[in-house]
Amino acid sequence: MAKENIAFLVNLRKNIQAGSDMEGRYYPEAESKETLSTKGFARHVADHGGTLVSYELMQLVMGAIVKCLKEMMSQGQPVKLDGLGTFRPTVTSVKSGAASIEEALQKGVNNMVEGVNFVFIPENAQGDEITSKKFKEQCSLQFAYLVETFYKTVGGKKKSYTLRTPLSAWDIAQDNTDSGSTGGDTGGSTGGDTGGDTGGDTGGDTGGSTGGSTGGDDGGDDGYGI
Repeated sequence: MAKENIAFLVNLRKNIQAGSDMEGRYYPEAESKETLSTKGFARHVADHGGTLVSYELMQLVMGAIVKCLKEMMSQGQPVKLDGLGTFRPTVTSVKSGAASIEEALQKGVNNMVEGVNFVFIPENAQGDEITSKKFKEQCSLQFAYLVETFYKTVGGKKKSYTLRTPLSAWDIAQDNTDSGSTGGDTGGSTGGDTGGDTGGDTGGDTGGSTGGSTGGDDGGDDGYGI
């Protein structure tokens, strides 16, 4: 199956953090989508594999990959998947730490380590690089929604609600506003020019007729006197 060029949807959200230097500015954020399950991803891979890879086989393979990856992480063993990146285990220390080596040893490793984490490091090898800026080139970014969060107090409790406005509708609204302004300017200008021309022509004709009549009368009177 051919690869579909599906857009990576990006929303705009206004910074409403009071007192922040960036308060009131808009920032992009990825549109939230429902997480694809292992079965869903297996189906996707199988569809791309055509007749070479069946859906059932992909489920088995991916299940084995997940199981083995967890096993390696539990042993402190990093795993690199070429073209994707490296999964590396790290530990989170207790906040208090230890004042000395003797204290750390007395507490024991299980009391010193609060948790074990999976850290993913994107592939950085030439030809397979998928670091953040490089991977952006493989994405078809597209604006989706203007996301606004509002707060109101209901029954003495502060609650938040979110309003999502399609940015395509925002563009249309802006275009209509601009068109209205242009139409008003054009109409006013045209009306003013038309009124001015009409007034000028009328005034000229009236003035000419009046002047001609007056001049003729005066000339006649003067001739009669001579």
